[in-house]
Amino acid sequence: MTVIIILFALLIGAFCIKLYTALNWQQPPLKIFPKDLGFEAENIIFQNKDGITLKGWFVPCKDSDKTLILMHGFEMDKSQILPQTINLAKKYNLFYFDFRGMGESLGKSAQGLREYLDAQAALEYLRKNKPGQCKEIALYGISLGASVAAYVAAVDKTIKAIILEACFYSYKRVVRKWAWNHHTLPYYPAVYIFLRIKRLKFRTGLEDLSPKTSAPLIDCPVLQIHGKNDHLVSYKRALHVFDAIKHTKELWLVEGAGHTRCHEIAGPKYLEEISKFLAKYF
Repeated sequence: MTVIIILFALLIGAFCIKLYTALNWQQPPLKIFPKDLGFEAENIIFQNKDGITLKGWFVPCKDSDKTLILMHGFEMDKSQILPQTINLAKKYNLFYFDFRGMGESLGKSAQGLREYLDAQAALEYLRKNKPGQCKEIALYGISLGASVAAYVAAVDKTIKAIILEACFYSYKRVVRKWAWNHHTLPYYPAVYIFLRIKRLKFRTGLEDLSPKTSAPLIDCPVLQIHGKNDHLVSYKRALHVFDAIKHTKELWLVEGAGHTRCHEIAGPKYLEEISKFLAKYF
């Protein structure tokens, strides 16, 4: 009996350590900056409605009145989407920013439940402070950033076009898969309790902000990019997002690419496909 109690205690202890680690991810320093790739950028500091200070880069394009806002994924930062997208600054103004609790931004991550406020704050900042360069705005998002882009485009009908990479259909499903893949945490009780607590804290649930809810409400052209070897969000699940979109849409499935890794597999074609889509609709 004593042995069973000890084993049970060890199991509970290991479970608590895994849960703490999952919820207290430490952001590593940024590894690359626009100047490292030959582009000048203005450091931007702004606040969201929760009073959290967010940081970003505005990369200007001479004589352009169009701005593309670029949003990274969960446990990522703005520098990690810089290499595959920075050359778009030859035609458009670019605005990169870090979600709360990631990169250089302050606060703690809301695991998807409040990051849409960060994106809306970015839009407000640009429209107020750079109106001449932001007469038209498009969005690029990857993973978490893609879900936020879909939500923002669904409620803000002024968005001209959006690019979604590694976009999941259901928050609940992807959180469950992520918790198991990264920390071997089971849905019951860990993830279930976590989601219930978050719902009570923010008075909303992940499914309320899921692309399955926002995708049908998007009124601008969409380019959806997804890796066919994505083990977090299978491309078959991603097709549910594509099917839910009612407006003009294009789909590019990248053979052999994992989650958020389409640019690595596609190489120069990645920028070519994005540029072609933007030239058509933005």
